[in-house]
Amino acid sequence: MTAAVRVDRLSLHAGALSEAQARRLAELVGLALGRVSLPAAGVPRDVSVTVPAGGSVEQLAESVVRAIEAALRVDGAST
Repeated sequence: MTAAVRVDRLSLHAGALSEAQARRLAELVGLALGRVSLPAAGVPRDVSVTVPAGGSVEQLAESVVRAIEAALRVDGAST
């Protein structure tokens, strides 16, 4: 069974990004999460992502989305 995932509020703390980079990161993560289809489950409160320094905003967004997807799958498997 799958259900739509609704994110009411998502806070990203991404270190020393410029305002333009932070806006782009939020846009990319939001767009990618809009395409996520996962089992209905409780949503994790916090997800931490560690990425190597020097990566692009696009790589960071991809890492964030993968971590959120993984956390949702784990929560879905445990319910």
